[in-house]
Amino acid sequence: MIRRLKQTDFEALFALQKRAYQIEAELIGTTDFPPLRQTSAELTQEAPLGYVLTSESGLIGCLTYSDRTITRLLVAPDFFRQGVASRLLRHALEAEDLQFVSTAKMNAPAIALYHQFGFIEDATTVRQDIALVHLKRKTGNNGADS
Repeated sequence: MIRRLKQTDFEALFALQKRAYQIEAELIGTTDFPPLRQTSAELTQEAPLGYVLTSESGLIGCLTYSDRTITRLLVAPDFFRQGVASRLLRHALEAEDLQFVSTAKMNAPAIALYHQFGFIEDATTVRQDIALVHLKRKTGNNGADS
């Protein structure tokens, strides 16, 4: 079930974030991945807005945003390649005017997913030794091309 992220989800979100970002760090070949430095207290202070996908297993995915920018899209590793990210992204794009997202340039699966939902590469930057690609949503694209 997809629902709005609540403050009571922050503890589970923090645990999910640690697991998912550890795998992303390995994927992009870094041992010092800035999102892994965020503490539980910092996440609570951030008080992100977003959506979660839950199952009988608990929280299995989360998408957060600020203004019109997706700030994180996380999936529990046991649920990779099962459509969790697509479901969350589709839901959020239908509910919110989200136009921007950034991800590591080496994160080909994430970039491919965003392309499916009408995001195009807009710029590339380097932050803390990690190349980032910044994507912008094409006007008039309401979902995955499938």
